[in-house]
Amino acid sequence: MLTESTARSRDKADAATTGSTARLRQLDRELDQEQALQMGAAGLGFIGAILSVTINPAFALLPAMAFATLGQYALQGWCPPVALLARLGLRSSKEIDRERYALAACIEEPALPEASRAGAD
Repeated sequence: MLTESTARSRDKADAATTGSTARLRQLDRELDQEQALQMGAAGLGFIGAILSVTINPAFALLPAMAFATLGQYALQGWCPPVALLARLGLRSSKEIDRERYALAACIEEPALPEASRAGAD
């Protein structure tokens, strides 16, 4: 039979686990700087290609700039748009992973009830 304090602590642990699990789901859906950079480069490349074909060939510089930015990010791990993305509140994938691992480490395994352990002796 559970005491009232044990039941309350179990309810708190369940609530914390539920909250942590919900936050882990949010982190899985969170857009990071790399994804935003790739989506921006793809959009800029597509728009530049369409504009260079339909309006003026000079618009072919847009995809060239987008791909150069992606190349710089791949080689150096940083490019000018990353600072803008950080100001907009986007975090790097490493920062998101750090929070994900910390939350996963805090989720405790549910304790076995006393009745199920009684027959093990």
